Amino acid sequence: MTINFNEIPYDWRVPGTYVEVRPNYVRRGLIPFPAKGILIVQKLAAGTAVPGQKYEITRPEDGTALFGAGSVGQQMVRAFKKANKTNQVFAIALADDGTGVKATKTLTFSGSGAGTISIYIQNRRVRYKATSGMTPTQHATAAAAAVNADADMSVVAAAAAAVVTLTAKHAGEVGNHIDVRTRKTAEDVLPGTLAIAIADGTAGSGNPDIQDALDAIVNDWFTDFVVAWDDAANLEILQGELATRFTAMGKKDGRAFAGSRGTYGQLGTKGALTNTQLITMIGAKRAYDAPWEWAANAGGIAIFHLTNDPARQLRSLELPGLTAPDEIDCFTETERDLLLRQGISTWTRTVDGRVVLERVITTYKQTNLGVADDAWLDITIPATMTRIRYDWSAYVTQVYPRHKLADDDSVAANNNDAVATQRRLHGSWGARCKLYERQAWIEKASETVGRSVFERDASNRNRVNSQQPVIVIGNLMNLMSALEFEV
Repeated sequence: MTINFNEIPYDWRVPGTYVEVRPNYVRRGLIPFPAKGILIVQKLAAGTAVPGQKYEITRPEDGTALFGAGSVGQQMVRAFKKANKTNQVFAIALADDGTGVKATKTLTFSGSGAGTISIYIQNRRVRYKATSGMTPTQHATAAAAAVNADADMSVVAAAAAAVVTLTAKHAGEVGNHIDVRTRKTAEDVLPGTLAIAIADGTAGSGNPDIQDALDAIVNDWFTDFVVAWDDAANLEILQGELATRFTAMGKKDGRAFAGSRGTYGQLGTKGALTNTQLITMIGAKRAYDAPWEWAANAGGIAIFHLTNDPARQLRSLELPGLTAPDEIDCFTETERDLLLRQGISTWTRTVDGRVVLERVITTYKQTNLGVADDAWLDITIPATMTRIRYDWSAYVTQVYPRHKLADDDSVAANNNDAVATQRRLHGSWGARCKLYERQAWIEKASETVGRSVFERDASNRNRVNSQQPVIVIGNLMNLMSALEFEV
């Protein structure tokens, strides 16, 4: 057997002992997966970030300086960091669209009452002190001052007579999803005859174009994308970008998370906008927190746990920092089952108002021919296949970096350790499959190896073609029983 060296010349004549040191990767364990997230956010003019430039995020407060107080970017950074403090994450911002319209809401005051008045805007509470002699106009003035005193509010307030107008700091559809209410807890009762009527005003429109951000990171490796918008145009662009990255030639696998807010019917419509194994959508009806905060929080949870184990479901994990909608606004079990058929991931509400993931899925629902298909239903399927593809590709690169290629049982293969053959590649695949099975990523490794095929290309002697079917391990989603007793 010819032993090949990388550093020692084959015809060296000077006496001495020369030892090159090199790693042997044949028995190597799993190759570390370089998980890296990217938040694609919206910034205010006050933020220092340059639109289209990525910034590494290490602290929750980074979003304030980069994207502006009260910005979507600030809120997404905070939501992600509440869920994930360890994985590397970057953010890239887009400014408001120049033709965008800012959403407004109004609070109309009537009656009177004394006490502490609470108003909740996107789950942030502001309070002002009311006396019995205050008029509705004075209430409106006090409320507007309290809102504007909180720099991190997503709106600015203006009082005129007995009406407070809240205007979103951002232009675009994001302003439509800002929740405004006067009651969150049982103690939030308006005193006396005081009443506050909340109404929608101008609808926000004109989101930034996500293509501008994607163009800026076209050559960068990111495993997890979190986006601020759920409109059809941006989701279509995102789906196309992720599909390109996921191809064999793209080699930059990534998945994305988007949030939405609306009724059962509205969420079903959002789920229908994309049909891909690479986008996960989560939504709620009348949520306190904004949909981009739900997306960032879910993305933070997913990148951490799916990096640890891509095949293990995310059920029962809490979305920390989010407040679940009131019970009356939670979807029924039947509605959640239907949403899971429409590409929307589901969650449940705990008795103390926390959000717990129920089933995290992709928006993939049917084949390109319109046939219903659940092959890519759960997020664990593309996550597991990505990890196996990455590990196998990296392993082959490390074990066979400069190998020649010959037929099985050839003189070259039998006498030179720098020669690869179909059988040797097949054997390496078999060893990796056993490792994947021990990790509980796949099942029936021996069957997988037996069905796998490695063939030397008949037209290109430098190429091996292979087919490597795997059986991704399942997850315990349902236990169906018939519990009977004898009579």
